[in-house]
Amino acid sequence: MTKVKLSPFVILLIISAVNTALVPAVAAAYGYNAQVLVYSAGAFVFQVVLTGLLWMYMARNPAGATLIGGYIRAGLLIGLLWVVEIGINSIITPPLPARDIIDNVFWAAVAVATLSCAAVFAYRARRFRAGVLAGAWSGLASGAVACCTALWFIVIAMGLIVRDPLNVAEWAARGPTSGAPGIAAYFAYETFLGAFMHLTVLGIGMGTVLGVIGGLIGRMVATKMTRR
Repeated sequence: MTKVKLSPFVILLIISAVNTALVPAVAAAYGYNAQVLVYSAGAFVFQVVLTGLLWMYMARNPAGATLIGGYIRAGLLIGLLWVVEIGINSIITPPLPARDIIDNVFWAAVAVATLSCAAVFAYRARRFRAGVLAGAWSGLASGAVACCTALWFIVIAMGLIVRDPLNVAEWAARGPTSGAPGIAAYFAYETFLGAFMHLTVLGIGMGTVLGVIGGLIGRMVATKMTRR
C-alpha cells in the first residue's frame, strides 16, 4: 500500500476538497431562493474544478508539487491570520469601530506577509518568476484556509453568527427586505460570499498581484547584491 506524505500540497488539496463538500452542505441547510442557489452552484463548480486541477497537478507532476511546497507552506501559515481574524469577529464580536480596525490590521498583516514571502523567494532564487509563483500559490493556500474556516462556521457555529450584536442590528435594518426567511439564512450567505471573496480576491488575486511586486523587489535586490 502506497503511503501519501502529508506535504503542504496534499494539505492544500485536502482543504480544497473539504471546501467542495461544505458548499452543498451550506446550500442544503440554508438555501432559500434561486439567487443563492446559483451562488452555491457557481461556488461548487469552481471548487470542483480547483480541486480537480490540484489533483491532476500532483498526479502528473509530483516533483513540481514538491518544489512549490515552500510557497504553499507559507500560505498555510499566513492563512492562520485569517483564522484568528474570523475567530475574533465571530466569537469575541468586538463592536465598531474596533472591528473595522481589527479587520484592517489583519488584512495589512496578510498583505505584508504575502509580499515578504514573494520577495524572499524571488531573492533566494534570483528569479522574478519565483516571486510571482510564491505570491500566487501562497495566496491560494491562505485564501483556502480562510474560506474553509468561514464555511465551517456556517455549518457548525451558526449560533455564534446570529448572536453577534452587529449582525442582529444588520438583520433588523436589512433583513425584512432581503428575501431571506430568517437571520440564519441571511448570514449564511453573507458569510458564504465573504468566504469565497477571501479565496478568490484576497487569496488568489491579491496574492498574484503582491507576487509580481515582491518578485520585482526580490529580483532587484538579488541583482544589486550580486554586483557588489
